Amino acid sequence: PSASDPSPRGPRTTARRLLIAVAAAQTAARSVVTPVAVAPMATPVRCGELLCQRDSYARAVSTVVVSCEPRAAAAAAAPGKGKKGKGAAVPPPPLPEWEVVLGDTVLFPEGGGQPSDAGTVGGVQCSRVDNVDGLARHVLSAPLEPGTAVDVVLDWPRREDNMAQHSAQHLLTAIALRKWGYDTTSWGLGDATSFLELGTPEFTPLMMAELEAEANEAVKAGTAVAPSWHSVADVNEGRVPGLRKSSKPLPPSVTGPVRVITYDGLDTNTCCGTHVHSTARLQAVKLLRVERAKGACRVLYVAGGRVVSLLGSTFERSALLASKMSVPQEELLERYDENARKAVEHERAAKSLAAEVVTLLGQALRCRLDNGERALHVHRPAADADFVKALAASLDEALAEAQGLLLVTAGPGAGEGTFTLAGPPDLVDAASGG
Repeated sequence: PSASDPSPRGPRTTARRLLIAVAAAQTAARSVVTPVAVAPMATPVRCGELLCQRDSYARAVSTVVVSCEPRAAAAAAAPGKGKKGKGAAVPPPPLPEWEVVLGDTVLFPEGGGQPSDAGTVGGVQCSRVDNVDGLARHVLSAPLEPGTAVDVVLDWPRREDNMAQHSAQHLLTAIALRKWGYDTTSWGLGDATSFLELGTPEFTPLMMAELEAEANEAVKAGTAVAPSWHSVADVNEGRVPGLRKSSKPLPPSVTGPVRVITYDGLDTNTCCGTHVHSTARLQAVKLLRVERAKGACRVLYVAGGRVVSLLGSTFERSALLASKMSVPQEELLERYDENARKAVEHERAAKSLAAEVVTLLGQALRCRLDNGERALHVHRPAADADFVKALAASLDEALAEAQGLLLVTAGPGAGEGTFTLAGPPDLVDAASGG
């Protein structure tokens, strides 16, 4: 031990603790989001070249507020089908919001089917970002003074999830197009699952298995994914190497440069959204089911962390069900089949017994009619409509001959349940006030 460290520790112990301290410091450094610094600017970076589109893994940026305007009340109000007319509840007015334009941003504005990011701007919550005429407008809960330097911090878990689903869609689209020639006509990113809609009226289970297998092979291969920027002319005239032939010409409103995403050896296509750097970051892609819609097929899927979450929740439900049914999870289907068979047998037995009860009860009620009773009442704590209908039908002729009425009530107690009145129509009308 040195003179400044009088504790009885040997050199190896001291070195080991130093190594542990260094490792802890490195871990702490990795967990801290350090904003990327950008130079103050009067002209903001336009959508298509934002920092979030140049580097999808940048989580923070130091920039400047270019403008701040109150958001119109009509835009801030959430659409809905509230009750109208006298007595209808009046919804509370929307909270004030501001639209802020920044020099640059790590928050992606909604576009291309991918939802916008969320995060904070100068410590103020940002609920969404919109692309308005090529500028990223951040919707904030409080105003910021133009010219103010601010740190923009991304809600990374939300971005990572959205980015995985979006990237998986590009991967699945590329494979389906190359393998079967099926275009993706639309896609949607949901809270739990996402879908891509393929331009085919039929997509078989075998195709599902093949598409999933090839997608996960690409994930294991760690295919590189990278953006590049090109002129409108190069895109429209097909001068971008490998550009997907199904890419539509850009509208006149697009002035460029145009962002193009390339999945190395798989696909090249125009896209404004965020993407993983490598397909390996997707972890896995799982296709769930196919839904048919107007001559197309929607393939529902999950990717990235959603695969693990779905597996975990599915296993938990399966374990709970197995516990309730007192069988191992591997035998759930066999137990279900057994229970279903028994249920059918029990239903047949119950119908047979109900028919016997109707016969015996009908005989007893006919005897009461023969003895001069004209108003009969039967109460059953539990009786379905089929039972009541069968009992009334068995007494049709007897009630007509005796000019009597039958009241059948069913329910657990007095004043609860249903009733049925049977007999000659004129008597039923008179008794019911008709």
